[in-house]
Amino acid sequence: MSAVLPQGPAAWHEPDDGKRWPVATLAALLLEIALIAAVAWWSSRPAPPPPPPPIQIVLEAPKPAPKTVAPPVPKPPEPKPIPKPVVKPQPKPIVHNVRPKPVQPPPPQPAPEPTPKVQAPPAPAPDTHPAMPVAAPTPPAPPPPPAPPAPDVASIKATFEAELRSAIQAAVHYPQAARLMQLTGKTLVGFDFRDGVASNLRVVTSSGADLLDKAAMDAVRNAPYPATPKELQGKTLAFTIWVRFHLSDS
Repeated sequence: MSAVLPQGPAAWHEPDDGKRWPVATLAALLLEIALIAAVAWWSSRPAPPPPPPPIQIVLEAPKPAPKTVAPPVPKPPEPKPIPKPVVKPQPKPIVHNVRPKPVQPPPPQPAPEPTPKVQAPPAPAPDTHPAMPVAAPTPPAPPPPPAPPAPDVASIKATFEAELRSAIQAAVHYPQAARLMQLTGKTLVGFDFRDGVASNLRVVTSSGADLLDKAAMDAVRNAPYPATPKELQGKTLAFTIWVRFHLSDS
């Protein structure tokens, strides 16, 4: 009869042990791969450059300043001995025995002559005759009046020409036929003038209408001219004057 050995307690197994094992294996594998990649990356890095050699700074002790040697002071020259002045013996004065001369009295001066008295001449007797009247000096003649300025002939002629133009324009007789035909314009008439008489009449610039040109010539011929200025009298003057025709003129 075989004896039955008592069995010990069975090992404890959790129900998820079969699932934890692959997870742990996978985590260990990933950790190993990460370590291998880190080692490979670290070995592939270029070696860092060596550090620069240390700079050696040598401090030299300051050199002592060179001693300046003062130049030798020259000795002052020895003064020359001053020669003693030689004193010459003065000669003894010679004494002469001089006798004093006798003093003579001054000669007597002559007495002054008396000064003659000068008598003044007698005063002249007063003139009893009446004095002759003295003619008064003739006053100088007054200076002549200044000559009048020379007349400005050009200015006088321009003023007289304006008066002629007004007289001619006032003497214009507008032709009735030209008024009916509504003719307007201006005619430049040239003429010679001497002492109130117009001559050598001519049309310099036509108005384009014979009726107006003939009326302009008649106005120059029949105008009552003003008096000729004294500066222009006796002279033949040439004038050219515009004669205008407007329907508004009477």
